[in-house]
Amino acid sequence: MITLGEALAAEREKRQRDSRDAVSRREVGREVLRALAQRLTAEPLPNWFFILSGDEIIVAHTKNGAGSRQRIGTWVVDQDLRLAFDQETTEWITAESCTRVVDEAVQMTAEAIVAAEIRLIGSLATHQRVEHSA
Repeated sequence: MITLGEALAAEREKRQRDSRDAVSRREVGREVLRALAQRLTAEPLPNWFFILSGDEIIVAHTKNGAGSRQRIGTWVVDQDLRLAFDQETTEWITAESCTRVVDEAVQMTAEAIVAAEIRLIGSLATHQRVEHSA
């Protein structure tokens, strides 16, 4: 039989452990996001911006100058300790997988950029057809 004092002590210990784990997970997430931001900004891409802000990296594109910045997506570390870009996620972040996770995120970012550029080209072509027909 467990006493109330034992149950309270166990619950307090569990909550302290959970709190320490949450802090550790946040720190790991921030370090991985910093590593990803560093990789994404290593080579400047005209009109593309990668903004590390707190616990996220904003991926943005400018069409006609800095005033027209368009957010393409955001990298965050999810509850399962994976990098997430909208609905896409990487494998779990562990000491062994960290480099692979960042590589995977760089590849996923490249895919998102190409997809955005294709959409942009398509919308420009549509706009030009409308102008020519008018």
